[in-house]
Amino acid sequence: MSKLKQKSELNYHAANLLIDETYFAASVHCSYYSCFQLFKYTVKQILGINYDELDLKIGLSKQNSHQYIIQSVTDKIRDDYGSRQSRDMNNEIMDLKQFRTQSDYDDIEIDIEKSRKAFAKAGEIRKYLNQKYKL
Repeated sequence: MSKLKQKSELNYHAANLLIDETYFAASVHCSYYSCFQLFKYTVKQILGINYDELDLKIGLSKQNSHQYIIQSVTDKIRDDYGSRQSRDMNNEIMDLKQFRTQSDYDDIEIDIEKSRKAFAKAGEIRKYLNQKYKL
């Protein structure tokens, strides 16, 4: 198994364990990164872009790595499954990213509801990618 995919799996399981231990902000962080790592793995596996080439493409673009990778995957979903599914996936991952940004950087409390919502979103995103692309 790819090390990146393995990290994705570990972060997903860690998110659930962190909820159980009431580390809600850390759980949201892990939920998001479990998806981002799976997105990056999808770029390699499905789009056939190795990580060195991906780094080069990101460097040449006007986007940060998260924007570039998320757009690459949602563009692939649009090509394979249509605009609506692409838009839905983009909305889901961007919601999760916003939760992660709030969790990591904002001076707000992250409670059990927000962490469970982030974990549920991560589960749906991961399930979708795994089912559609046989990851």
